[in-house]
This record gives sequence, C-alpha cells and structure tokens, in this order.
Amino acid sequence: MESSNNFRSIFLIIISTALGAFFGVTIKDLFFELNVTTIGFYRFFFGLILISPLIIKNNFNVLKTSNLKFYFFRSGLNILGFLLNFTALGLLTLEKNAALGFMSPLFATILAIIILKEKIRLYRTTALIIGLIGVLIVIQPGLSGIEIGVIFAIIGQFCFGLTIIIIKLTSKKDSSLTILSYQYLLTSLFALLIYIPFLEVPNTEQFIKLLIAAIIGTLMHYTFNQAIKISDVTFITPFKYMGLVFASLLGFIFFRDVPNIYTWIGGSIIFLSVLIITIREKQLNKDIAKKSVINPM
Repeated sequence: MESSNNFRSIFLIIISTALGAFFGVTIKDLFFELNVTTIGFYRFFFGLILISPLIIKNNFNVLKTSNLKFYFFRSGLNILGFLLNFTALGLLTLEKNAALGFMSPLFATILAIIILKEKIRLYRTTALIIGLIGVLIVIQPGLSGIEIGVIFAIIGQFCFGLTIIIIKLTSKKDSSLTILSYQYLLTSLFALLIYIPFLEVPNTEQFIKLLIAAIIGTLMHYTFNQAIKISDVTFITPFKYMGLVFASLLGFIFFRDVPNIYTWIGGSIIFLSVLIITIREKQLNKDIAKKSVINPM
C-alpha cells in the first residue's frame, strides 16, 4: 500500500511541476499582450470560479474563521507577489525564473527565525549559506549590475516566503480549503481594485489563454496538495527539481531560450539547500517546508 501511495505521489508531483512550467509559458506569452494587473485579476477571478463549487457545497461554512486579518494581509502580499513575479516571468527566461522560485522556502526559514522566534542551528545555517551561494551563481552580479527581472523575482519570492509564515499561523485553526478560499476571494477583490484603473478588456483569444492559465494554476495546486496528502513531504520534495527541467525544456521550445549552465548550477545548489531544510524540519517535526510547497500564483 505504501509503495502504491509513493508511486501515485511521484506521478502527481511530476504532473504538478509540469503544469507549473506550462503555467509559466502561458503567463509569459500573455505578458507581451496584456498588462500584468489584467493577467493577475483574471487568473484569480477564473480560479475563484473554479473553486466556488467547493465553497457552495460546504454551505459557506468554510468561510468561518477567526484569522480574517491575516487573510487580508496575505492577499495584499499575494497582489505584490504576483505583480512582481508575473513581470519577472516576462523579463527572464523560464529557466532562470524557475531557479529563483526555489528561494521562497529559504526566505520562509529566515522569517520563521525572525517572526516565530524559531531557533537556528548548524543544519539550517549551513543550508541558508548554501542557498545564498546558489542565488549568487544564478544572478551573477557583476559590473553590469543585476537584471531588473531578477530583482522583481527575488522581492516576489520574499513576499511568497512571508505568506508561508501566514499559512503556518492560520493553519493551526483553519482547514486548507478555508485558506485556499480566502486566497482566491480576497486576492480577486484586491486584484479587481488595481485592475479597474487600467480597465483593459482582453479579446477572445486572450480570454481563452487567461482561462487556460487559471485552470492550469488550479490543477497545479490541486495535484501538489494531493501528493502531500498521500506521501511524506521529504519523499516528494526531490521531485520538485523537475520544475527546473520542465522550465528549461519549455523555454527552449516556446521562446527559444538557450539553457544556461550557471542557472542550472545555481538552481541545483539552491534546491540542495531547500532539500536540507526539508529533511531537517521533518526530523524536528516542523512544517515550514511543507507550507512552502503551496505556490500563491
């Protein structure tokens, strides 16, 4: 039975990472046609429509919470995060964006130490140093400075790292469906507020692409959530590395992005640091790593 669950979880995590890469392709393609505020609004609005049957089926009981202020704060971070990360997706190669996407668990670990007063010892200190080295290899800071897309990606991942802390706090009382429902409800509302001033109406083809992005993004979350339900997070985390493989492959196919050896080396090092943190937190019975798999995008 355990081997069957492991096989299913591997299948689900590979499907999830592949969907994540295709999601990136769709957003990057739309970036050249629409404002990021338009992309963000419809991505979350269509996503809200997709999960609304679950909310209705639950007779709206899923919306009962004592953590409303946290959800408002998290949704504000989501808005900033998607604006930055969708822009980064447009400016960077899918490969480099995927490599920098491994940073959110590192930021979450640092923020857990600062905000939640968690103790840091040798394992996590070493992992964070390794992660920093990986980041420096990816971004290659030099005389020409750092790409603006890289700056957007790093700040965006910091926002997502902070949302991981909020998920950790709210999950003590609320179900994953409650957390997901408020993510889509409030983020859609805030996205609408910043979308109205631009009031850009997509054409039919763009509407279809936006709907596809919402479907892919929702399925990406669902398949990963199912994977961590039936298997241990330390077992499935190594397969998240496939995200870099898929991003590199699809970036070349759709955008003719030539794979960069430094991005691969740096991304691999960042991922190694995340893996060390994940294994160590399993040993200490923590869950920052587990929460970090929920990509807010």
